[in-house]
Amino acid sequence: MRSLLLCLIISILACTSCIKIIDLSQNNTDNNEEVEDIKPQDEAKLLSFNINKELNPVINENIEFTIYSNNNITAYTKADFDTKHLIASFEIENGYATINSRYQESGISKNDYTNKFEFVVNGHNNKKKTYIVHLLPYTGLPVATITTCNEKEIVNKEDWLPANMHIDGMGIFEDFNDSLYVRGRGNGSWKFPKKPFNAKLYNKKGVLGMNNHKRWCFLANYRDRTLLRNDLVFKLGQMTDGLEWTPNGEFVEVIFNGKHQGNFYICEHIRVDSKRVNINEIKANTTNITGGYLLELDRYFDEVNKFKTVINEWPVNIKSPDEDVFTTEHLEYIENYYNTIEFLLQEGNFELLYNEYLDINSFADYYLIQTLSGNTELQSIYSVYCYKKRDGKLYAGPLWDFDLSTFSRESGTTHNTSVWYKYLLKDSAFKKVLKERYTKLKPKIHDWGIDYLNKQYAYLHKSEAENWKYWEIDTNFLYNRLNGDETFATYEEGINRLIYMFQERINWLESYLD
Repeated sequence: MRSLLLCLIISILACTSCIKIIDLSQNNTDNNEEVEDIKPQDEAKLLSFNINKELNPVINENIEFTIYSNNNITAYTKADFDTKHLIASFEIENGYATINSRYQESGISKNDYTNKFEFVVNGHNNKKKTYIVHLLPYTGLPVATITTCNEKEIVNKEDWLPANMHIDGMGIFEDFNDSLYVRGRGNGSWKFPKKPFNAKLYNKKGVLGMNNHKRWCFLANYRDRTLLRNDLVFKLGQMTDGLEWTPNGEFVEVIFNGKHQGNFYICEHIRVDSKRVNINEIKANTTNITGGYLLELDRYFDEVNKFKTVINEWPVNIKSPDEDVFTTEHLEYIENYYNTIEFLLQEGNFELLYNEYLDINSFADYYLIQTLSGNTELQSIYSVYCYKKRDGKLYAGPLWDFDLSTFSRESGTTHNTSVWYKYLLKDSAFKKVLKERYTKLKPKIHDWGIDYLNKQYAYLHKSEAENWKYWEIDTNFLYNRLNGDETFATYEEGINRLIYMFQERINWLESYLD
């Protein structure tokens, strides 16, 4: 018995000597012993995703997808082909993939890429990660891919987000690459589901064949079924002689942080520049304060530097000089100058007005384009630009903001109560200039307008179809201010109506001026 008890004690001591108790809350490095980390099984990771031409005879070049941290897997096509039976090649670490619970084999499985779909990566540790795969079909438009730092979304109009942008010119334009900043833009348009934004490049560069500059606008055209109203009016403005500069623009597809955002119109931002509003810029050391001034009459009245005129209380926003340069001396000068114009208009002293203060040709051409388009913004006083040159007169323009309430009525909208024109239309000399300039303008625009709209329809209809998938117009956002084509079933209907309205407004304007 005594020997049996001794054996039991020896066994217990032998077992306990093999047990090592580790305090995981402390760093145990006694006696240089290494403690192996206890890790959960590694999660699955998607390393690559592409569609290779060797496995897909319908394509001429490989399609490389970008895998974004927000779980989007996105690419675009450079040619028109059937996307219903494509084979993807992908690499997954520590897991496998499924689509609609069907196991996917890299280089083998065929899938339909006509629309977005979920690509689920299943980890061996039973964790899943769902990606959204989107292959943007060929629309014929350039593709602008913008990725912000940490893939942050634009949430306001104040904060600039650093980003990178690549534009594939699709053989129509030169490709573009640069770093930039982006932020939201617009007043009423910022409230819509599809939001416009501004871009500020690090360096002055040309975009899509336009002149070098840092500042660009991405217009969403959410409330315009045709997408063409701004573009059409800008082209009309460029045909006039009196409007010295009207913005240029081009249509693009926008992929923002891996999400296709639809059709946007990249256009030149209204800025003081030798290639844009060409006036002498007032800087900190400028002693001649007579110009230049870039002004916007706008009821939002939201600039830091601004004033209202004495007689009509027109809201005048100072867009240039910049805030850090603008002084009370500048304010007194331009406010007095503008109030003098308003006084001369009210008094009917048109001879002095045209000789010393106001450029009649630019105001005539500005009126013609505003009235031809039937733009109600001029009546409401929104986005009404003008500028004053150094030692020179006040000029009308540039044109801006024509996506709403334009080409919506066959007749009317005479602007005989709109800002300056409620006075100028009482002057026989101004009406004579209007007729002369319209006689010169009409041969340029009539047949051109019809041809141009048909051409743009052919160019944009594929893009519009993709855009309409996301941004079918909700008229509740338009506050009963409609173009009249928002609910049309087809894009072609919208274009045909725009062509009809364009012709009717030319006919009406001609009879009105007579």
